[in-house]
Amino acid sequence: MFLFAVGAILLIPASSEPKGGIMRTRFLIILLTGALITLGQSAQAKKRSWISLFNGKDLTGWHLRNPAGVNGWKIQDGVYVNTPPSTDIQTDSEYYDFQLHVEFKVSKGDGNSGVYMRDRYEVQIFDSYGKASVDTDCGALYRRIAPAVNDNGQKVLDVSDVGPMGTGASSNRPDAPGPLRLQGDHDAVSFRNIRIRPLSKSEAEKLIKE
Repeated sequence: MFLFAVGAILLIPASSEPKGGIMRTRFLIILLTGALITLGQSAQAKKRSWISLFNGKDLTGWHLRNPAGVNGWKIQDGVYVNTPPSTDIQTDSEYYDFQLHVEFKVSKGDGNSGVYMRDRYEVQIFDSYGKASVDTDCGALYRRIAPAVNDNGQKVLDVSDVGPMGTGASSNRPDAPGPLRLQGDHDAVSFRNIRIRPLSKSEAEKLIKE
């Protein structure tokens, strides 16, 4: 059984933009448990503390999904800025059950990106603040579950059984740990403060019951 939970999402409209416009839209996946908590199996996580996946200097720990692709990723004041034409990046390490925290900024209009968990399920990133919720909007489990709301500080997806098939590259492969992937081949997008906390099977099961 594949279970998915997302905590609060803060979608900050342009009128509330912090000075300097560092993050016009902030997306906090405060409880993104397990990329899916897959109860049938779980790798034992050796580290239980939060791990920063960006060092603020370079792409250490990440690589282009397509090694021959165009690299539009740059680091500016600790923010990872992607400007098309570009390519998706993914972690060198693979994960199974975890909590994930992500902050991002999308371009105005139709800014479009996504966070792929285990390269299987995508949480959509889209400039859709305040619009009616559909399964391609910000916070959606892309093409699977629409966010409950498209507003500030609300839980957008509760614990849901989403099945073994996602929309990522690993969807047709047997269930296993996989990388995190940031979509970089669509529109301009920026990320910062990406952190992960690997979970044991018991920790994951406890979180989805809370």
